[in-house]
Amino acid sequence: MKKTVYLCAAALMTAAVACGGAQNNQNEQQEQTQEQATEQTEEVAEEPVAEKGFPWDYPEGIKAEGLEAGQTVLSIHSFYPNKLKESKDPANETYIFYNAVLKSVGETTSVVESFGSDIEMPNSLIIPIPKDQKAKNGDIILTWWQSGSGMERAIVTDAKKATEPKIDYLDMDWTEDGKGFANSHANEQIKPNSFVVLQNNVWQPGQSFVVTGDESNALYIVISCTDTKVLGSGFAGKIAAFDRSQCTLIPLNQQFNAGDEFKGEFVGKLKPGFKVVKVDNKIGRIWCKDNFDSDKILSILQALK
Repeated sequence: MKKTVYLCAAALMTAAVACGGAQNNQNEQQEQTQEQATEQTEEVAEEPVAEKGFPWDYPEGIKAEGLEAGQTVLSIHSFYPNKLKESKDPANETYIFYNAVLKSVGETTSVVESFGSDIEMPNSLIIPIPKDQKAKNGDIILTWWQSGSGMERAIVTDAKKATEPKIDYLDMDWTEDGKGFANSHANEQIKPNSFVVLQNNVWQPGQSFVVTGDESNALYIVISCTDTKVLGSGFAGKIAAFDRSQCTLIPLNQQFNAGDEFKGEFVGKLKPGFKVVKVDNKIGRIWCKDNFDSDKILSILQALK
């Protein structure tokens, strides 16, 4: 009798273990299924959108005016293609304009060559640098930092060689102690066919403008413009599009004198309450007090009377 009971108990234990194992197997299968579903969901969520529209309210396929194969251009080719594919908000990314060579020109898009790579870019994001430009002392030009990189505006300090003048950069900091980037690269001689002379009160790439229509007074640099729209690069390299009727160009021929009050740039916007202390017209700099009575040195492209 005892033997029989033992065998029955053993059989029940075996059955229980078998049932538990089946249940465990079922649970493991469910967990694996859930994990696979989660992985698939995550994979789908992480896949970048392959094609997105032009992220700004501006014509992407602007006509290729001023573009010529073989010329130097400024463009965001190092950033734009990847950010357009990978970023959730490409319109709100940071973009830096670098020099490159224009390889071929299309009606709405063109190809730039940089470090051996061919990159197709919208024409509205390509700034042409015309050949055979000549400068004179005091001209404001659009170029790039030629002993470094990145788009820059500059003032011509020595135009004895009109096609390769010496310049002071206006988008670099000039400091009283002489340690600013602009100080360190003062009177830098630039190469021929590497700049375009900016014209006073003309809507062209490289000009500074202020968004006055929305009262933001945000300061931007013209990238491209039509009769009614303007695409600009602003604080921290953010790009935005505006109606031209809402914007005001910064004149290149403003005359500042000690005691003058003006709006000066602070964190990407023009603020009132600045006052001129002194001016050095040769290097395009204004020593001033800001609206907190702090000492500042601004370029003439950061000021509006």
